[in-house]
Formats: sequence, structure tokens, C-alpha cells
Amino acid sequence: MGNFRILVGDITSDKILKGHDLIVNPSNPAMLSGSGVSGAIFKKADVDKLEEYTQKEFNINYLSKDFNRDNLMKTGDIRITPGFNLNMDIMFVQGPKKWDSDDSLDILKNTYNNMFNEIEKNKYKNILIPSLGTGFYGFGHVEVGKFVPNMIKDFIKDKDINIDLVLYSNEDLEYYK
Repeated sequence: MGNFRILVGDITSDKILKGHDLIVNPSNPAMLSGSGVSGAIFKKADVDKLEEYTQKEFNINYLSKDFNRDNLMKTGDIRITPGFNLNMDIMFVQGPKKWDSDDSLDILKNTYNNMFNEIEKNKYKNILIPSLGTGFYGFGHVEVGKFVPNMIKDFIKDKDINIDLVLYSNEDLEYYK
């Protein structure tokens, strides 16, 4: 049986990163450094190395005159990269924006399931996950906190997988209990 914990703090702090083999990055479609959690992950990994890798490996070439939008991440997509200075892999997860559709919350749940499938498929054992969909993508912790802990518990119940859900503040924590 796996272990599930909820931690509060900076997901990229050395204390939280220690002992993990995967960190989940709430990505933007172009897999470029952003703000919030994604920006912090890029900064800790090495922005230049990670952006160079994502643009080349996934043939995005965002700044090229030959830029092809078809190579951008779509909602629900999962892509895995090396973590460079993080010393663990990074799983890029493209979630929905709350305002994109009436069923965006169901799409977010499906995105979590896609992430769980990739975690299991790639045999990761110790994973750091931020609360996907909150922040820039518009979902509130009050919405996401109602289902994410139970989804994680259901996923790990018969597996040797440890997941730490990392929230930024103690104020957010109340919604996940």
C-alpha cells in the first residue's frame, strides 16, 4: 500500500524535493517557463536547459518561423523530461482552464487519471504533485480539494507508490482535509 501526505510549502525547496523521483509540472501548452509552480520548477531545473530540451524534443520550436501549433500540448496530455538540476524527472501535465467548457471539472479529473496512468506505466515510486488546475487555470482549492485527496488515495491503495501533494499555503490546506 502506498503512502499519501499533504505538505505545505515551496514544492522546489530542497527539503520537499529530497527522496522523490518525479515532480509534476502544471504545464503551459508550449512547455515554456511560466509563473507560479511551473516557473519555480523551471528555475530549479535550469530554465535554459529545460526549455532547450522541451522545444527540441517535442518539436515545438516556439520562437521559430516554422512554429507548428500541432506540437503544443493538448488538454490531458502528459510528457516526461529529465529534471536536470532537480535530479528527478519532470512530468508535464496540461490541464483544462476552468472557463474552457461546462465540463472542465470532469476534464480536470480525467487529466489526473492520465497522470496516474503515466506514473504507474513509468514505475515512479515517490512523486511530488502540486494541486493541478488551481492558480492561473482558474479552479479554486475549494473545488479541487473535494476530489483530489480521494483520487490519490484510490490510486495508491494497492500500489507501492508514495505521493506528496504540495500546497503553497496553510490557508489552502483546509480544503483538502
